[in-house]
Amino acid sequence: MPEDDSRTSPHGAGKNARVLAAPSCVFPAGVAENCARLAPDYDEIALAFFQTDACLAYGEGDLPESLARLPVSWHMHLPLDLPWTDGVERVARVILELRHKAAHLAPRRFVLHPPARPDALAELTRLLAAGGLPPRQVLVENIAGRDLAEHWPVIEALRLGVCLDLGHMLVHGQEDFLALPGLAAHLQMAHLNAPDPAKPSRHASLEILDAGGLALCRRLLGLLPAGGVVLLELFNEAALSGSRRVLDGLSSAAGKERFA
Repeated sequence: MPEDDSRTSPHGAGKNARVLAAPSCVFPAGVAENCARLAPDYDEIALAFFQTDACLAYGEGDLPESLARLPVSWHMHLPLDLPWTDGVERVARVILELRHKAAHLAPRRFVLHPPARPDALAELTRLLAAGGLPPRQVLVENIAGRDLAEHWPVIEALRLGVCLDLGHMLVHGQEDFLALPGLAAHLQMAHLNAPDPAKPSRHASLEILDAGGLALCRRLLGLLPAGGVVLLELFNEAALSGSRRVLDGLSSAAGKERFA
């Protein structure tokens, strides 16, 4: 299922290498400035569309046409506060409107925090497909409890993609998600971060992972196929650069080419 990234990485990786990404909200600046600063060092940028109303209000100043000239690919993290209480049709309209807003960047994947009910995920998938967004481009992320396991029959039946978040796996005891049946056919992205000891829901640098966390990180990376995206999901410069060093160290220890 993972789509082949036919472009050549600006950082020397071949077309089938994994794609290294950073979020569009690392520096204390707007989306456009963040993207311009990150583009020289990353293959892909994750548009962090975390808030529904704020992102629906984005205009040319936030997502200028000039961003399309940056030597990166793009994906979108859909809002964390999608209006599920207003109904699945409303959620689908929001997602399709945000996709249209970023159409000049041609995002290839859309990361979704799933609803509580599998039937709502199935209905949303069908509505998005009717609006032109194929299921394989919608990546369901593990967020809490047993969510991904509960949604797994829908993910398999509708051929949705999957994004596994390392920090969430550690916080919620989801290590067994790596053994979900047929995972390799759906896994397209890994979010790498460590749980902050002071507030586990907050993302911290990979530098604080213990031996168990590093081992799980290696297992996750080992399952991610060529062409898959590795997002260092950190939201400040120090945590991002520190996590980059850890990732490079893991790649070197495994005898694999560094990302850059």
